[in-house]
Amino acid sequence: MQPYQPPRGIPSPLAAAPSPTATPNTSPMLASGAWRRTLAAGLLSAVCGLLIASGDTPASELYINGVRSTGLKAGEMVHCTVKFDSAGNIHILSPGYKVVVDAEGRPLRIEGHSDLAGAAGTRRAGQLSKRYVLAYEPNAKVPFTFDIQINGQPFKAIDLGTSSFTVDLMARLKAGDNAIRVIGKPAGNSPPLGGESDVVKLRIFRGDERADGTFVAQLPAIWELVRSAVDRDPIDRAGVIEAE
Repeated sequence: MQPYQPPRGIPSPLAAAPSPTATPNTSPMLASGAWRRTLAAGLLSAVCGLLIASGDTPASELYINGVRSTGLKAGEMVHCTVKFDSAGNIHILSPGYKVVVDAEGRPLRIEGHSDLAGAAGTRRAGQLSKRYVLAYEPNAKVPFTFDIQINGQPFKAIDLGTSSFTVDLMARLKAGDNAIRVIGKPAGNSPPLGGESDVVKLRIFRGDERADGTFVAQLPAIWELVRSAVDRDPIDRAGVIEAE
């Protein structure tokens, strides 16, 4: 039997019609997958260029426990809270660490250890609706040392020469009542000209945190301890603060 032959001029119903939109893939780059490699190389170059530019001209500053630490070359910290402010600056908070600077304020090294190391029963900040900080205001005419305990655990030791600071309390507090105890001891003799108006202050503030990480304290402080230059007796004060 002879195969079917359509009349001349009439297309065979067995022949596949070419797609009007299909075009053959004749690009050697697409065929070989080189476009993927080219795109990856371009992205890598862009990222590397951004990192190099950032390294040459820092776009932000680094602060550790309130001390400018931009340019610090080495160090290690644990149990830290990291914040970014609206200007892109980085703030690292970790009680117990101190940044040592030179005469011109340039950071040299980090000293100390985390006050939160080994702490039991810590609580995440997200479990409290408010934020709590401890602020210390020293006075050279009031030579006192302080040991601070929160919920029965050592929290902070303040020696003579300790600069003013503000530390976050969120890792040590729980919702409800929290016990705080401060043991203060006079160290040496009061400097001359020290009077009742010369005071050192320890205060705890409750407040809110803005979207940019800024802490806004509510006044007055919810707890306060004040010692003046004329106070020479040791003090052992215990109290309770309620955390929301």
